Amino acid sequence: MKRFVILDVETTGVSYKKGDRIIQMAFVVMEGNEVKDRFTTYLNPGQPIPSFIKSLTKINDQMVEEAPFFSEVAPTLLRHLDGAFFVAHNVNFDLRFINEELEAAGYEPFEGPVLDTVELARMVYPTADGFRLTQLSEEFDLDHTKPHRADSDAEVTAKLLTDLFAAFKQLPLVTLQQIKRLAHTLSSDLMSLLNEWIAEKIQYNNQEDRQIDIYRGFALKAIPSIQEKTVETELQGDRFNEFIENVFKNKTEMERAITGYEDRTGQVDMMEAVFEAFKTRQHGLIEAGTGTGKSLAYLIPAAFTANQSKKPVVISTYTIQLQEQLLKKDVPILQSLIPFSCNVALIKGREHYISLQKFEAVLEHDPYENYDRNLSKVQVLVWLTQTETGDVEELNLAAGAKRFWSDICANREDEGSHTWYPRCFYHRARQRARTADLIITNHALVLSDLHGEGGLLPSYKRMVIDEGHHFERAASHQLGERIDYVSFSQLLNEVGTVDGNGLLSNISRTAMDDKQITQQIDDVELIIKNTKAEVSELFLFLHHWANKHKRKRNERGKISVTYDPRSEEWQQVKEAASRCVFSCNDSLHNLIKLAEKMEYYENHHNIPENQRNRFNSSFRSLTMMIDQLHEAKDTLKDLFLHWEENKVYWLEAESRGPKHIVSLQARPIDVSAILADDLFTKKDSVILTSATLTVNQRFDYVIENLGLEDFALTTLMVNSPFSWKDQVKLMIPNDIPLLNKVDDRTYIEAVVLHLYRLAQVSEGRMLVLFTSYDMLRQCHELLKELLDEEYMLISQGIHSGSRTKLTKSFQQFQKAIMLGTSSFWEGVDIPGEDLSLLVMARLPFTPPDDPIYKAKASLLESEGKSSFMELAIPQAVIRFKQGFGRLIRKKSDKGAVVILDRRIHTTRYGKMFIKSLPDLDIVEAPIEGLEAELKDWL
Repeated sequence: MKRFVILDVETTGVSYKKGDRIIQMAFVVMEGNEVKDRFTTYLNPGQPIPSFIKSLTKINDQMVEEAPFFSEVAPTLLRHLDGAFFVAHNVNFDLRFINEELEAAGYEPFEGPVLDTVELARMVYPTADGFRLTQLSEEFDLDHTKPHRADSDAEVTAKLLTDLFAAFKQLPLVTLQQIKRLAHTLSSDLMSLLNEWIAEKIQYNNQEDRQIDIYRGFALKAIPSIQEKTVETELQGDRFNEFIENVFKNKTEMERAITGYEDRTGQVDMMEAVFEAFKTRQHGLIEAGTGTGKSLAYLIPAAFTANQSKKPVVISTYTIQLQEQLLKKDVPILQSLIPFSCNVALIKGREHYISLQKFEAVLEHDPYENYDRNLSKVQVLVWLTQTETGDVEELNLAAGAKRFWSDICANREDEGSHTWYPRCFYHRARQRARTADLIITNHALVLSDLHGEGGLLPSYKRMVIDEGHHFERAASHQLGERIDYVSFSQLLNEVGTVDGNGLLSNISRTAMDDKQITQQIDDVELIIKNTKAEVSELFLFLHHWANKHKRKRNERGKISVTYDPRSEEWQQVKEAASRCVFSCNDSLHNLIKLAEKMEYYENHHNIPENQRNRFNSSFRSLTMMIDQLHEAKDTLKDLFLHWEENKVYWLEAESRGPKHIVSLQARPIDVSAILADDLFTKKDSVILTSATLTVNQRFDYVIENLGLEDFALTTLMVNSPFSWKDQVKLMIPNDIPLLNKVDDRTYIEAVVLHLYRLAQVSEGRMLVLFTSYDMLRQCHELLKELLDEEYMLISQGIHSGSRTKLTKSFQQFQKAIMLGTSSFWEGVDIPGEDLSLLVMARLPFTPPDDPIYKAKASLLESEGKSSFMELAIPQAVIRFKQGFGRLIRKKSDKGAVVILDRRIHTTRYGKMFIKSLPDLDIVEAPIEGLEAELKDWL
């Protein structure tokens, strides 16, 4: 029976070579699924424990002072490891430390089989939210009482290993056999275990699970046939009103359908307004305060309207999170309440769905094989036994798998009939949409469907746009263009070389006997090399140009410069870009010639069966590359050599690191006319809703920016049902300097002192929002000098750029403070007691040098309007309201918002920010007074 030593260590840091040592070691010994032994001990590191490690592990110097040194416990560890698997969660870290300690103590390092439970969890739990031990133990209900303590971590890792083995054993035989073919490329020594599990399957379980289909040698989850749209008796308008009276206003009925139901009058008002707008074919704007229950308030009238009209209603959202919430939470409630059946379908763009024919080809032969891609292949093989949708959003792929997904996702090739057509996920999603009453999708797909990619959605006349405050931005993004050095050079690098890796090497090996192909490969290699040099030179020149024209960094910490493709100073850039476009054309010409020669070779040669798959895979990769390079070349021309009147052009460059890292973008300045002509004129009724659509209690700003001035409109403001006076206080220190009276450094120092004092009262649990990355960075540097070691300071752009990673780090520490820029104002969800204090370092005005803002402001000024009153103020007020939404998410939430910007009460326009909020208590006082008030409040 196989033996496993499941081990965990706590250390003073991450590098043994830099002097870090183990402070605690624990392991569990298992044979099969049975625990045979346990061992745990503190270890004397011979040095003080850093404060951060003390805070994380709760292990202090006194606890290790009398503990043994590693050399004293090494014999015990080695005795248990003899003939066993070494198992750890992130095995490379623990094994590296153990081996370095063993060698230092005069022993041989462990060289036996290893298992990494992070890797194994990625393989068999491909849809898990995360793979940290704390996340997995929470998701799979494993008792983990003391995270970041070796004894608790080892114990929970042992439980996890048992569950992982059980999950492997439940996989279909064909999936285990496919994993075995990839196992040699992984970190864990799985081969002997896979052989056992496969043998067991063959011996005892010849019958596969009925919930699994085997198709072309793949195990796929059996999925039910698509439900046809039901033909029912048309429900009259008064049936909707009857439903509201008899069901929705009937508390007993609602409590039966919804756990923890709360009566909300605003929700009924919104339902009736949506239904009336649909009935009278009007567009609508509805601001529904946090907690209104707006999802059901538009789903119910949408379902009644779809039933009556026999035409689908489209529901569009900006974020994936809201789509998931609608499908998993709100739609089941809707279907349990309404007196008729309602088919609901989710559809996204093609790139969200896996193409099984492309995955089959990549599994057979992968021109770009590496560790991340092979781990991702295993994840996808397991996921295919679980998924009904084939949507990548379900998957949690390995970190380096972005390119891998682009190689296996659906595209136009998946439109027609092919060998995988009966199981094509994208085709099924479109089929479901065609038979649906309600179609849930995203802003990007709605806009793509309107512009150039019609037919993605079935014909529809009515739509709800949730998260409507994002719709203008989504339209501008969708109608814009972008190119960057990294993706451009990566595309060219994947062509590869004859003697190295990549496409040319693969083609050469499959058709090495054909002189014409060999010669053409040589020609391609040479011209691609020239194109790479031209691209490199162009982007180096752009970096130099950006630095020359501007040194201030934007909110993402990058140099941002607008440019005019017609200007004299852009002339040199245009010359470099023209050479680049010419070289791209040359590359395309040669790649197309190579494809033609490969087609000729296939038609005139009898390719051996063992080479045919490799040949076909290489040919498919070549045609995809031609399409991608063609698109990149056209984008390059549009961004460098063309100019459109309603567009703003800008480039962004990294201020540190490689000098090539530059991106270029062009976006429409004003999308109102486009949306008016292509959307609002063509649809009977479009309802936009959000918690933040008004400024100063009026919809004027959103009406003008979306092009709704000439349409009949229904408008409604629904107040939040929360008791804001009881749940939130707004605090304004009146002793912080006025912005226009002091220099930047003095103001920043004052902000940092206030933040320090507020953090002491709130004990962390504080989110601080900035409008400038430079200000954030300076505050971070000063604040970390002031804060005690028990506080964890987490800053956007310094620790990570990922909102998700920063949020998870924030929630992990008891006394955490997070600093973020305006991209954090929305989308950060920190529920409950994890967040109790929101601080705005400045009122959230868009930086005046933001490219789109600057272009819009210039346009307004040229029309004789005030860009400050008509653009800056409305944008800032909407963002201000969004900030409040981060703090209060439900009736049990309580917290405070502190504004470190006295303009909110010293300027006339400051009153507009206050007026935009629900009725709540405002406290203005020196910081000492606010500290006392905050302490009592929290």
